[in-house]
Amino acid sequence: MSASVVEDRDKDVVVISLDRPQRRNSLDYDSGRRLLEAVVGAARSVDVRAIVLRGTGEAFCAGDDLAAIEGFRAGDVGVAPASADTGEAFYLKVCEELLLAPKPVIAAVRGAAIGPGVELACAADLRVGGPGTRLGCGLIHAGHVGVAAMLRRVVGPARATEIFLTGRMVEAAEASRIGLLDRIAPNDQSVTDTAITLAQQLAAGPTKAIGLFKDMRERCEGQSALYALRLQDRYHQLSHNEVADSEEGLRALRERRQPRFAGR
Repeated sequence: MSASVVEDRDKDVVVISLDRPQRRNSLDYDSGRRLLEAVVGAARSVDVRAIVLRGTGEAFCAGDDLAAIEGFRAGDVGVAPASADTGEAFYLKVCEELLLAPKPVIAAVRGAAIGPGVELACAADLRVGGPGTRLGCGLIHAGHVGVAAMLRRVVGPARATEIFLTGRMVEAAEASRIGLLDRIAPNDQSVTDTAITLAQQLAAGPTKAIGLFKDMRERCEGQSALYALRLQDRYHQLSHNEVADSEEGLRALRERRQPRFAGR
């Protein structure tokens, strides 16, 4: 049986691919566990300076595998996309790892991103789609709830509420307009290449500073503006002391050239 998650390395960039195209890259136990392992490994590797998350075939991720969910309900606890120890869905931990990864994360969203697939995309720092990209969640049609935490962060609570309550799919043009997609590739076939190019550009940046920014972003989430401003100033001072690349950045400005960051 082929691996349900594949990792490829392109210099400082790791491309993590959900590889179940016959199931539209939906998540079962094996793919959920492998995805979490791959993301944790890339997030914590000092040799990786950017991560691209994608799906093979015509879909990014269609959410949970319905066959696995039915198997779980029938008593087969080993097939559901969740930890056998805690019962927590794997994608929740994957989202947490993506948010906290001290490096840029790009989601290459070709085709459909549904349910947990939307949450995975929204946990990335940037999202690249194509003309055929569609994002949404139909849980409400099954009388279930979910897919709110990450979507709300990206499009705001009011718009996230409308998307969830209607259960509709958001097409690429609207997704770009409301911030659900940051880039739209010329065609669906070039979504991954566009995402990798963007990841390579970010991988050449001051990775340590990017990691500090992401940590600051998470700590500011839900805080008052006054608290966030003071926290921002502390992180600014911290970047002077802890980011070795800051010296190279200032030197490049004085010498009027492009900086050569080492990621430290």
